[in-house]
Amino acid sequence: MGLSFEETVEHTPAFINALQNKERELDGLENRLNRLLALLVRREEQSRNMLETSKLINIEFEQLTALSESPLKSTLKTYTSAMQHWDESCERHTEQIRMVLTEPLSDFLQTDFKKIELRKAQYHSAVKEHLTCSENYAECKPDDMVRLHGASQSLYNANYNMTRLAARYVLNLKTFFTKQDVFLTGQLSELITTYLAYHQLGSNIALEVESQRDNSMVVLVDTKAQLEEHTTKLRDDFRSVLSRAERAQTMKLLNLQLYDLHLNEEATKTAAKLKEFTNIEEIAPTAPPDQVSGYLWVGEKSTFGHSWTRCWCNVNDGMLSIQPAEKMEQRINLKLCQVKSDAYNVNRVFCFSLFSPVKPLVLQANSSQEKETWVMIIHKAIANAISKQHTNYSITDESNGNCNNSAVQSRRKDDIIPLSVLRELQEVPGNMLCADCGKKKPTWASLNLGVLICIECSGIHRGLGVQLSQVRSLTLDALSEEQIEMLRDVGNAAANQIYEAELDAEKTLSTHAQRKEFISQKYQDLTFTASQFYDTIIESRKTGSQKTLAAVQKMVKRETPSPTKSIQSDNVSH
Repeated sequence: MGLSFEETVEHTPAFINALQNKERELDGLENRLNRLLALLVRREEQSRNMLETSKLINIEFEQLTALSESPLKSTLKTYTSAMQHWDESCERHTEQIRMVLTEPLSDFLQTDFKKIELRKAQYHSAVKEHLTCSENYAECKPDDMVRLHGASQSLYNANYNMTRLAARYVLNLKTFFTKQDVFLTGQLSELITTYLAYHQLGSNIALEVESQRDNSMVVLVDTKAQLEEHTTKLRDDFRSVLSRAERAQTMKLLNLQLYDLHLNEEATKTAAKLKEFTNIEEIAPTAPPDQVSGYLWVGEKSTFGHSWTRCWCNVNDGMLSIQPAEKMEQRINLKLCQVKSDAYNVNRVFCFSLFSPVKPLVLQANSSQEKETWVMIIHKAIANAISKQHTNYSITDESNGNCNNSAVQSRRKDDIIPLSVLRELQEVPGNMLCADCGKKKPTWASLNLGVLICIECSGIHRGLGVQLSQVRSLTLDALSEEQIEMLRDVGNAAANQIYEAELDAEKTLSTHAQRKEFISQKYQDLTFTASQFYDTIIESRKTGSQKTLAAVQKMVKRETPSPTKSIQSDNVSH
């Protein structure tokens, strides 16, 4: 693909690959031109040596002609004179080649290539500086606001400088490759003229070559005109992209400043200033709701903490792609993962955790808003992946053993909960509604809590971690008799008498953010838990045993067989 000014703003892997291909093409062109220059210099030296030898030969012939008394003396004089004129013509031809090709080519390599090399060095230096600033910014501690503010300003300046130099570098590359075609066309045209004067071939050949030379001169004039027009357009595009890049980087900086100033008097002014840049969607178009891409710092746990690598990450179609620089791309199936909006034992800002079957990862965004976007879209991708799998299977009817889907027929009956058992679990008090949001007919369960939940809330429960909630599907997963007995003995009504005992107001959970906050307060923080059960729950978490908690829930169920609190939910499907 070709280089684009638009991609200098995002600095994507596609732009980096295209730039590297262009640099390799430039290096190949430089090597070829250097070899051509070396051949021309060697040819000139050989031509001068040949001319010196030819002049010595002519001198010998002249002396022989002077000593000759033959009637052919005049003919010999004519021959020697012709040879002398030929040598003079060869000398002029060698000098003309040096003037029309060797010297211009040497100047071209020493000026234009040096200029490109300078731009290249400036650009790569800016890239290194940007990476260093990004590392310094990422390593800032959340409570060190002075360093965090200084690092964000340095990152903004480095990002702007990198974008500006990248655009100039692309401009010089585009102009150079256009100019080198004009240069070669012009110099070869002059070289053809030199060879015409040197060889003086037949009139027909001379006219044909002259015609070709005239045509090449016409093309040269047209190409020069196109070069001027193209160069003007490139300069205009460069100025436009540079201006939009400056506005885009200013908006990113303001996003970072909002995080630092949200408790400061200047927060209102910064927010008002941010609104001025809300009309630049064409610079950084928002991704679809189920997709996101960008650079993240990826931390992998090692002996001495975490090792961090800056990677290009992309969430699309239920998969997370992680592409480190100059390494193979990693692809993670999000259906098997859990995401949490925080990270333990990591003293860096804007971090969140991703738990996969292979290994746990800590991901770091560039701002609080960017972090929330990644967490939300990964949550949605996990839910969508699970929902797609859910639609591929149906529940086995115990009465006749038939399935409603051909995919289910390939599975063993023992792997699926019979329909009668599912109905029995849903008839437990409170189980016809989701224990958290109140959605009808939930088909997911938290085994250790003994409650039934909907698919949307199951994704949030996964984010709590298996130490708090062990999520399974009642239609996709195989459950043991002990697990089914736990769900049968507890139920949503009894569990909510424990976890929502102190809930004063009715629940309104119409958005994903509201559900996430409520579920976290309910099970992780135990905000609404009955005081007499608080210590029991904490102790069961420490020991890892659910028997004591299950006994308490069964006791509550016997005392209160039906729910006492009403549930209000908009039941908005996500």
